[in-house]
Amino acid sequence: MRKWIDLFLFSTIIIIFSGIVLYIMPHGRVAYFTGWKFLGIDKDGWDNLHVIFGFFMGHIVVNWRALKKYLFLESVFALLIIALVSIGTIKNIQPFKSVSDLEEYIKNSWEVSKSEIPIAHGELLSLKDVFDKLNIPLNQATDKLKERGIQFNVNETLKEIANKNNLTPVKIYEKMKTKKNPIDIVKIITKEN
Repeated sequence: MRKWIDLFLFSTIIIIFSGIVLYIMPHGRVAYFTGWKFLGIDKDGWDNLHVIFGFFMGHIVVNWRALKKYLFLESVFALLIIALVSIGTIKNIQPFKSVSDLEEYIKNSWEVSKSEIPIAHGELLSLKDVFDKLNIPLNQATDKLKERGIQFNVNETLKEIANKNNLTPVKIYEKMKTKKNPIDIVKIITKEN
């Protein structure tokens, strides 16, 4: 019985800790494009840990007779609280809304950086598709990447190229950007005025 309690306790700790990390991590487009990691684990790793230990705990609860009896007899109050919190969260009612708002504020704060994210989930696009979507001439961008010693194939995704070169997708993007043509800059300025 003791080993099951320890297993339940440690699984709970992992779920709580991974939940905190999920709460503060940046939005997916930022996490993926910048190569965000915490304790050496990326966004998908934290998501997977949280889900797997959630299933693991569910399995322990379902198959643990003593815990089932305790939960059934002693947990009516806890179930009412869980129902209240769940409904309040889903309906976005205060004070639950404040917790969600704080999460959004923290996630958005990761975006305040020098790195520009031109396309949501652009790291999943092939290099050719990235060039097309951003109207970057293929030959100019590939020349820039070659000049900087980047190994690539235009059909590989930005993420694959970044991994191959031990960089993040945003670093690959920064290396392939071409400077604006002075005529283009003049056009942009005159449109704003």
